[in-house]
Amino acid sequence: MIRATIDPPGTVPASGTVTDAPELAAPPSVRPVILPLDGSALSERARPWAVAIARTRHAPVIMIGVVDAYQVSSLGLAASAGVPIDTSMMPDALQEVSQYLETQVGACATVAPDVHTQGLLKIGDASREILNVASELDAQMVVLTTHGRGGVDRLISGSVAEQVVRNGHIPVLLIRRWEHPVLELTSEHPGWRVLVPLDGTKLAETSLAEAACLAVGGELLLVRDVVSAHGDWSDDLTEPREASDMAKLYLDGVADRLREDGIRVRTLVLS
Repeated sequence: MIRATIDPPGTVPASGTVTDAPELAAPPSVRPVILPLDGSALSERARPWAVAIARTRHAPVIMIGVVDAYQVSSLGLAASAGVPIDTSMMPDALQEVSQYLETQVGACATVAPDVHTQGLLKIGDASREILNVASELDAQMVVLTTHGRGGVDRLISGSVAEQVVRNGHIPVLLIRRWEHPVLELTSEHPGWRVLVPLDGTKLAETSLAEAACLAVGGELLLVRDVVSAHGDWSDDLTEPREASDMAKLYLDGVADRLREDGIRVRTLVLS
């Protein structure tokens, strides 16, 4: 039986300042997949992806909800004035997020009973708390949408998603707000096709390991765009042809290395 639990809210030590919610009773034996949720339907678009990835890796899903004290005007003023903040000053916000996470955990337990799911309530800055939990639990991936409660028209610049990508040190999967739910992995659909753009550099190739994990049972599509790399071609038709040949040779070399590990790979040169 899958046990779905949620941590209690923050506690108040002798100093009177609010601490983070207690950590998980026992760290997961398998590195978890982190799923930040902010209560919006947009943030929940990432849930099917997180659950599907966790299932393929036999990993737990840790759902994080963050309460920002400064979102409550009275607490923001109190904090600015140096007044110690007690969690009892914002029970409604904590209760709301707590109940929301419990609902999400229950929903996951219904559709994916084989995936251990747990909620974690934090108090503080959303991006900072997400990164702290990911680091403390040695998470293997963070899955979240590019937009959330901040508004569907808000650019990713300055958002929680951008801060997690910019400051984190683990893979982050960003789900666009219009993304369709992922297909369940079945005998007819044993894996996903993952497109990996490569530019010939070792830095770009660092994405291959994670892409290969996502494509278990599916295939990798390695793509090199020689047009954007070289700009407008001259009238000499040998130049683009030579560039395409070099790109194909490069992709074939990468593909051969991956195939040695049993990974299905295709290559495509855009010219």
